[in-house]
Amino acid sequence: MGFLITDSQQGIYLADRQGSIIRQLSTQLQSPCWPVASREHLVVACHTQRDCLCIHRGLPEEEMTLPALPGLGGMCLSPCGRYLYQLSTEADCVHTLHLGSGELCYAMPAGVFPRCMRLHPDGRQLLIAGGAVCEAYVMTAPELLPLRTLHTRHPCFAADFCKDGFALLCAAEGEELQTILYVLSSKGVKPRERLRLPGQPGGLRVCPDGETALISTPDGLMRVCLATGQLLWNRPEWALCMRMDIHGHLAILSDTLCGSAALVDIQEPWKQQLLLRGTDVQACHLP
Repeated sequence: MGFLITDSQQGIYLADRQGSIIRQLSTQLQSPCWPVASREHLVVACHTQRDCLCIHRGLPEEEMTLPALPGLGGMCLSPCGRYLYQLSTEADCVHTLHLGSGELCYAMPAGVFPRCMRLHPDGRQLLIAGGAVCEAYVMTAPELLPLRTLHTRHPCFAADFCKDGFALLCAAEGEELQTILYVLSSKGVKPRERLRLPGQPGGLRVCPDGETALISTPDGLMRVCLATGQLLWNRPEWALCMRMDIHGHLAILSDTLCGSAALVDIQEPWKQQLLLRGTDVQACHLP
């Protein structure tokens, strides 16, 4: 296991499991962002052009350029290694691309300024937060057929699969903006509020146990029990962390206000390791 790291100024890096930079990928891609990885592929998008770079891990010298949606708001790779999913915050849609040919396979509208996309670990379902609307959407993967619309009381900024259901992070307006964490069972209709915090919502990621989640607000990065809403810990230095990628007990925090990426032990969060300090650092685990 290692890490794929991008920075809009410094480029694309591979790091080992200790977090040490082992190689910078030679590429002409400008302002790289949205790194995603599978056992077969590395894919990185571009801030300034509507392109993605796809590298086959078995043949790193063979690079392929794929189209990218405008206002890219997320990417996922299928476990089977055949498909790339892209979410657009400008076109309000999700696309399925074939990694072998680069061709568009499927497309589907999704919300208004959608903010987050998650692929179920089994690769069969996508979950998309509606963004400016009070909805989240469950679709088949890769076909993008609608399975279910999850209705929330407030605009849904982030969503993830949890044990027997869904975790939803919403923004409630009033005298001041608030972050609300909801949980909805797979057979339920009405989401149940678990936690309400001041300030705007940031990122959300359910931990591998399916029963706790990392959420971020202006007050920090927190681990929350989804059943009770109990706060297990809070790290204020990672306020409004927008991207979290968890493997086992290790979480990569990136797309942060401080422009850094770090490795954090979710069981012992005081154990932290800085991976890269830059301008716009994003990172993910290498399977």
